[in-house]
Amino acid sequence: MPEFDSIVIGSGLGGSSAAAHLAAAGQRVLLLERYSVLGGSSHVFRRQGKWEFDCGVHYVGDCGPGGQIPTLMRGLGLDDRITWLPLDAAGFDTVRGPDLEFRLPADWDGYEANLVAAFPQDATGLRRMVRILRAIGEPWDRDRTPATISAQWSWIRKTGPAAAFAALPVISLFTMCGLAPRTILALSVHCGLLGSTPTRATTALYAVLLHNYVGGGAYYPRGGGQALSAGFAEVTASHGGTIRRNAAVEKILIDNNRVRGVRLAGGETITASSVVSAADILRTFRDLVGHEHLPLPYRARISQLKMSLPFINAYFGIEMDLSTAPNCNFFAIPTWDDATSLLKLANMQRTLLGGAGFADGEQWARRVAARQPMFVQSSSRRDPAHAAAAPAGHATVEVQSIVPHRPRLWGVDGYDIDGHEYRNDRTYNNVKAILLEGMAQRMEQAFPGAGSAIRFCELATPATQERYVGNTCGAPFGLDVTPTQIGPLRPGTRTPVEGLYLAGTSTAWGPATEGAMLSGRQAASAILGRDLSAEVRDGAVLADPSKLTAWPSDFDALRSASSQLDKTA
Repeated sequence: MPEFDSIVIGSGLGGSSAAAHLAAAGQRVLLLERYSVLGGSSHVFRRQGKWEFDCGVHYVGDCGPGGQIPTLMRGLGLDDRITWLPLDAAGFDTVRGPDLEFRLPADWDGYEANLVAAFPQDATGLRRMVRILRAIGEPWDRDRTPATISAQWSWIRKTGPAAAFAALPVISLFTMCGLAPRTILALSVHCGLLGSTPTRATTALYAVLLHNYVGGGAYYPRGGGQALSAGFAEVTASHGGTIRRNAAVEKILIDNNRVRGVRLAGGETITASSVVSAADILRTFRDLVGHEHLPLPYRARISQLKMSLPFINAYFGIEMDLSTAPNCNFFAIPTWDDATSLLKLANMQRTLLGGAGFADGEQWARRVAARQPMFVQSSSRRDPAHAAAAPAGHATVEVQSIVPHRPRLWGVDGYDIDGHEYRNDRTYNNVKAILLEGMAQRMEQAFPGAGSAIRFCELATPATQERYVGNTCGAPFGLDVTPTQIGPLRPGTRTPVEGLYLAGTSTAWGPATEGAMLSGRQAASAILGRDLSAEVRDGAVLADPSKLTAWPSDFDALRSASSQLDKTA
């Protein structure tokens, strides 16, 4: 008899969600995490005993009453533990550039009005664009639409004539609406939230992204992203599941096209009837499964998959009170020099985001530092009661940007990323220093005065993401959202190997936080042969709330997710 009913590889939000749903349904579950802290890209970290930074959860859409994720949490009995703090509904995002500022409200009509006011010369085209985006985004159900081809066809019928734009890159929509290059650049910044660019991201996913926030509002979990994985872990452990950290999986064991369990890096073998891999999808099939276990058509399909762009993340601790600052994110555009023509916009993407045309990494970094738009947000501002975030009168700020995965530019070419040696490379450190200075300038653009108030700073690169989380090319959002990689055209939960399932941002429900959590529930549904989504929508609570441990008022999600969890409850 197998030791476990199911083994889940990876404690990111997809894997943690899968483990919690399986444990709540009565399965004997083992959740394996290669790192010392649960959460994958959603975990937080602390520095100098006074700063806490959120790696990946910056804001989540549609978390009001009846929203997708609050409903999912209610189904696990976590609705009294996970509290969603709203960002400013009148402007949860602010796009700020030289002589420009416009806010994105949680209202489609207000969004259109703000756009027209900011770019009056493009008023006609913007109104047409908003109609198309709204027609595409509103009918898409993040849980059900990606699940099947039939659900996709149902969505297409509901979109009407706008469906003609859905599979096109969003740059096509912008140009067909006759928008000026400057307007296009301002609209394109949100493609970064998909880990993509306007020439790669489909209009469909861009519309779904916007509707998630414009139609459903923007929220942040109280206690930071770590609260989400801590909640899932609480359900898993309290319902008899086992959680092991520092447990890297070396191989998924397969016999006669049937999963038998896993082998850990130290040689330990653990048996199970089912395995859910929420690890990086390309590494899952290349390293954990092995292409020899895949039928040729599926192997060919996997070989064609393309990852999204990686990110750089700058973390700043500043001696500055942001409690009265706008409760919103900023997209800081430093210059319009690359928005004087469509040709210059294309060249900007080829050079800054593609890394082409530079003799070395430092030359590329200087250009990015001077010209690349970036995302700026403050977790301590949106959750001011979270005392661990920053000392009183201080704040944390995160600055983020998509970048190319070009090891030569970064100075890490030839290094084993799983080791630490690349961190001593001169080019690597010079590139980091140049980028960090540019990111501090974007922070100053969002929060004037912050640049001279820096008391701590650190930069995470694609190599950092790859080393800690195991993402191919350091891409935290998994597969890119190109026309051939959206919805049911992405890998589903089932694979050709019997008993092997997938979860995470590279599945049909990805990318991003919401998609990862929904994919975990879908994987559990496939294993159990039940439609857990339908059950929860109908009011079912899958977990037994009486088994859950009460969280004290000073509950520390990071401590919970990094200690006293390597056991069966």
